Amino acid sequence: MMAFPQFPATLLPHPLFPRTTVVAEFALPSGSFKDRGAAAVVAAAAARGARAVSLDSSGNAGLAVAMAASRAGLAAVIRVASISPVKEALLEAAGARIEKFATRADAVRACEDDRDSYDASHVRNPLFREGVATLAAAWRALAPLPGTIFLPLGNGSLLLGLFDGISRLVQSGDADRMPRLVALQSERCAPIARPSDPGDGRTIADGCAILAPRAAPQILEALARTGGMAIAVSEEEIEEAWRAAWRDGFPIEPTSALAFAGRARTGEIGDCAIVATGSGLKSPPRVRRGPR
Repeated sequence: MMAFPQFPATLLPHPLFPRTTVVAEFALPSGSFKDRGAAAVVAAAAARGARAVSLDSSGNAGLAVAMAASRAGLAAVIRVASISPVKEALLEAAGARIEKFATRADAVRACEDDRDSYDASHVRNPLFREGVATLAAAWRALAPLPGTIFLPLGNGSLLLGLFDGISRLVQSGDADRMPRLVALQSERCAPIARPSDPGDGRTIADGCAILAPRAAPQILEALARTGGMAIAVSEEEIEEAWRAAWRDGFPIEPTSALAFAGRARTGEIGDCAIVATGSGLKSPPRVRRGPR
């Protein structure tokens, strides 16, 4: 595989839980773990002589790919069905061209039909998962590895990439065991945690608002092979964890708060890690003000 930029992980101690490490992926250039996958797919596009990359995303993946493309001198086309003014401004600042569609399905179809740009989708392009797998290198700094890793779950690129990366460490002898992976979803969007009652998809953890992940079989297999599980938490738990994380010094987005909520829900007492996936500087919690 071609070489591509690899980002070190920032490991921060949790002030309230001495045996818990927070993996601060929100500190990466675009404020998201998806910089790892974006670096891989953009490197592949450049190696193949592409002049542009495209994907359907109005969130972290879109910005990560747009910024990686800008660094590589490639154009970026980001196709969206809906987008917040803040994220639209961020994409424009990164030099991306934004194309708007009536539905997400229309945006996906446009990317799949596009023959003039390289498909950088974190769902369709397997190299994105390869880039995310570089996160596993963080565990070399943790000896021994944590017993449990809490992480948000949407399409599964984080969970599957991390599973691949740590599996390789175990196979090479650089790690002695595979940690248990605990994946968190909102009760309102829990196709893996609660397939019989997945909800309507409306959650403040919008980065994981995926009701039908394409990689569901692989996600279930990875969870089973690590002895892990998927847990659904309430919107109230997510918001409480979001605000608490900010007070504890972790400026995360609501989607990242899923992992913090999972740590709180289980009351894990052993060595564990929380993957803080995205920066809340893009969407900070509103301050609650009492009566004047």
